[in-house]
Amino acid sequence: MHLPDLLYASPAGVDLHLDVLGPAPRPSTPLPVVVRIDGCPGWGPGDRSSALLPFANPALARAGFLTVAISVRHSGQATFPAQLHDVQSALHWVRRNPLGLPIDPDRVGIWGQSAGGHLAALAALHCTDVRADVTISAPADLLRPGGAMRIDRPSPVTALVGGDVTSHHEQLRAASPVTHVTATAPPFLIVHGTRDETVPYEQAERLHQALVIAGADSRLLPIVGGRHNLQADPQARYDGTVWYAVATEAARFFRRHLAPGTDVG
Repeated sequence: MHLPDLLYASPAGVDLHLDVLGPAPRPSTPLPVVVRIDGCPGWGPGDRSSALLPFANPALARAGFLTVAISVRHSGQATFPAQLHDVQSALHWVRRNPLGLPIDPDRVGIWGQSAGGHLAALAALHCTDVRADVTISAPADLLRPGGAMRIDRPSPVTALVGGDVTSHHEQLRAASPVTHVTATAPPFLIVHGTRDETVPYEQAERLHQALVIAGADSRLLPIVGGRHNLQADPQARYDGTVWYAVATEAARFFRRHLAPGTDVG
């Protein structure tokens, strides 16, 4: 089942679309749903097409999930928290289910990579609809610079919040997932390369530690020697066995936490 390019919201006149992918033939019973936010969306121009790579939403569809890949406004169109509001609108669309899809609204997960993983983590910490989160190579504390995360000069981070740390300290704090961790957070699987040159591995450690200290369920999966693309070669394509292994872990994680009768407390 593949339903592409569905309009889900038009904030400030910007049309936002999503793609639905699920098992074929179309199931007759409700399925758990996993929402995907990929790569650049939210922090810069891009699209949701990478969610259709075989180790992304197609892997979860093969595992029996209904998947939804979403676009959000990028930082050139609106500053934070507009991106989080867009994710919340997409989650509302899933719960409202205007097309009568085989959706179980009580079993919704979210996952994303890089900037998409950052927004996935924020949504998981803000939205009670989200029952589980997989965050890959994602920023967690925007007040801790490193790699490509610069907060004292123009960068993707300062573009997201609309200014640098001297004038936008509170916005950087508000856009940091670690700021919003509580004991009621849903289960997290945090995947990160230990040699990530773009988003330092420390970011994953900080989010994991914050969740554990709060009493939430978190598992940190380090990819030893992995760069931002989870591979040893930072110029390699986003592909290869490591990504299929991550997809397998994600499917296992979502299957455990989105199974009927599970409860995040």
